[in-house]
Amino acid sequence: MNQHRHTTARLRVLLLVLMTGIVAGCAQNLVTKHRQFKLISEKTEISIGRKAKEDIVKEYGTYKDLDWQIYIDEVGQRLAKVSDRPHLAYDFTIVDSDEINAFAVPGGFVFITRGILSELADEAELSIVLGHEITHVAAWHGVEMLQRAGILSTLTALGAIGGMVVGAGEAAIAIAQAAGIYENLYLLGYGRQNEYEADQHGIYYAAKAGYDPEAALTFFKRLDLIEKEEMAGQHISPYWQSHPATQDRLKMAKRWIAVAEKANPGSPMAYNRDKYQSLVAKLPHGTPAERGIVSGHSYKNDPFGISLEVPDGWSLDNVRIQSLVTFVGPKPEIRGNLQRTKLSQEMGVTEYAKQVVKQLGIQGGVTSRESEYPAGHGLLIQYGGDYVRYRALLIVRGPFGYTLTCQMPSDDYLQYVVDCERIMRSLTIQ
Repeated sequence: MNQHRHTTARLRVLLLVLMTGIVAGCAQNLVTKHRQFKLISEKTEISIGRKAKEDIVKEYGTYKDLDWQIYIDEVGQRLAKVSDRPHLAYDFTIVDSDEINAFAVPGGFVFITRGILSELADEAELSIVLGHEITHVAAWHGVEMLQRAGILSTLTALGAIGGMVVGAGEAAIAIAQAAGIYENLYLLGYGRQNEYEADQHGIYYAAKAGYDPEAALTFFKRLDLIEKEEMAGQHISPYWQSHPATQDRLKMAKRWIAVAEKANPGSPMAYNRDKYQSLVAKLPHGTPAERGIVSGHSYKNDPFGISLEVPDGWSLDNVRIQSLVTFVGPKPEIRGNLQRTKLSQEMGVTEYAKQVVKQLGIQGGVTSRESEYPAGHGLLIQYGGDYVRYRALLIVRGPFGYTLTCQMPSDDYLQYVVDCERIMRSLTIQ
């Protein structure tokens, strides 16, 4: 009899959990205003985001400047208050990377790289970027990604729905697994429709917060120029891989700006350019000496002890902060760059290669071999497909990783791979 009672009690509890899940699983998306399945509670969403932040910070590091951190938080919170989920405790982090990027994970965790901060003209453009990322959080784009991938099944089965979340045992493991997908989020993006949705409502949030939504146009136009310079496929900035074409975003932005201006007539249109540029001046752009000197076919960087040469018919350029130097071959599609990255932790060249491959979003088809070069012991990797092929030399010296990459159309690979090897052999690091 007692066994029967206990069995009945367990069945009642299970039924209650399942009923709670059914009710909690359908809710109104506060951005789109549509009913949408959401299989986890907000508490669990935040737990996933917090664990994802822990992993991202551990791997990529943060830019530790108190003035910048206070400033980013002030602007971010100003936007968050006018968003469709203002009750969340939004958290804004500056990633210590020269790459041009920004991304967000569930629960209110927003990341922006030092590299993109240097490319923005003013606070209004910053509001467009942060508004875009806040929309990803507000519209459950991260949760939607996990649901599509089937990552939330374990948490749902454990009862991490409604208001319930288990912080240890199986639930903690499931949360860590769900958070793991976001280590590559800055490469994956949320899909074309969700990226447009983030542009749209990011512009609306910026206007509601008192910024000029026209800043979206100046920002996208600058991105378009950078994108053309880097030719997207060069893999310098993962931003191009995870977002729609910039020209398309420009066209759509004009419509949304008109809607935002109509909804906020007579509102102040802040730019705060002087304040923003005073902070940009503090960013580590590198002194003129640290940018190195280009002379003909030679590049020399005395502070970093680096030198490099390109063959006849090639040219060098050191104007972009994302790379120490870039080079272009006889055809514009034949190009490459040298990057110097401060490592967040001690690692060998194999570990560094794994980090680079993940950052570039390379899914497979990578061949590698260890080799000795004048610059030191390195790992030579090759990857690519039917249209473009890449050859990269990776070297670790102390707390820095060096990546020298050549990009060539597949049809021209055999013709220019020898030139690429000469460039790699010319690299010296003292």
